[in-house]
Amino acid sequence: MSAPKKMIGTASGQPETAMQKLKAVWRRLPEATQDYWREQFGSSRKQADLRQELAKKLSVSLPADSKLTKFRAWLEDQDLRDAQAERMEENTRRIQTEHPEWTLDQVREEVLRQSYFETLATGNFKLGLAARKSDLAEQTLKFDREKFKEGLRTKLESGLAELATHIKGNSAAQAAYAAFKTAIKENTK
Repeated sequence: MSAPKKMIGTASGQPETAMQKLKAVWRRLPEATQDYWREQFGSSRKQADLRQELAKKLSVSLPADSKLTKFRAWLEDQDLRDAQAERMEENTRRIQTEHPEWTLDQVREEVLRQSYFETLATGNFKLGLAARKSDLAEQTLKFDREKFKEGLRTKLESGLAELATHIKGNSAAQAAYAAFKTAIKENTK
């Protein structure tokens, strides 16, 4: 789940920078080649030597060591994002396998429950406060939803009461009225 790709090159009227070019080349490299470069970036080689090799092998000339340092920081961030995305996908698969019947609301409740336990176990009260804030937002949303449903139910029932006065002698209309009243009660729970 890498960061969104920015417009590269002359679309904005600006020439493509060496950093933009390197990022674009990087995305097209085979995984084995990317692994080679990661190994080189993690080695004790001098930045200047790495920049020369990048220019020779990838046709990208970084003008200064600081640019290579920035690229390495960008790459590290991308790798962390990709690893996080993979963990999220694996966690989703695992949870759905263990609890296929769970709804999103049940998953949300479990996340909050686990966050509270993690807070107590580790003393990470920043996490606890974030969990509490999320929990309060969810409770507020549920309350507002219930208020809306109650208001809707009240309006519909008062309209039905008015309708009831006009259908007293019609048995078919009274049957439809009773069915509609039951449907309102069920659908506004």
